[in-house]
Amino acid sequence: MKTLNLKKPIKLEKTEISKLTFKDHATAEDLISFDLRGMHAQTIALIASLTGTDEAIIKKLHVSDYYAADEIAMKMIKNELGTEGIKDPDEALAIAAKKDQES
Repeated sequence: MKTLNLKKPIKLEKTEISKLTFKDHATAEDLISFDLRGMHAQTIALIASLTGTDEAIIKKLHVSDYYAADEIAMKMIKNELGTEGIKDPDEALAIAAKKDQES
């Protein structure tokens, strides 16, 4: 599991969130977050799904923590798809789909 220690912890009423812990691997359910959403909404939903954290909390991340979490999430998905060198997530998904069709 990968843990991201937040540079700017999120303070809620009685709780402070100082880290996000990502699952060992992504699942198809995690990819549902890419359906019918804008780029940042997709990313927020994916990070929430991969960490088991509510989207409302992910939306409160400081921008630097958000981008650090996004980097972990994208690396995780690309690793699962076997497309580690591809920077564009849509391109990575298209390449992975093509690989599935060929096999």
